[in-house]
Amino acid sequence: MKNNIKKIRKKQNISQKQLAEYLDVSQQAVSYIENGVTNISSEKMKRICEFLKSDLLEVFPEMNVMNK
Repeated sequence: MKNNIKKIRKKQNISQKQLAEYLDVSQQAVSYIENGVTNISSEKMKRICEFLKSDLLEVFPEMNVMNK
């Protein structure tokens, strides 16, 4: 799923490593998530949004399309 994780993360000067540690995943897993290579659970989506202090639809804009 396309997302804005990388854009928001970089704007906040957060590294992939920091996000990976928060999510308890590898840095490579964060890269895969950012690039839409892998699907993630709704719980991980929620945790990413919490860490980035961002709204779900800001981070995952396609969720808005999926809910229509």
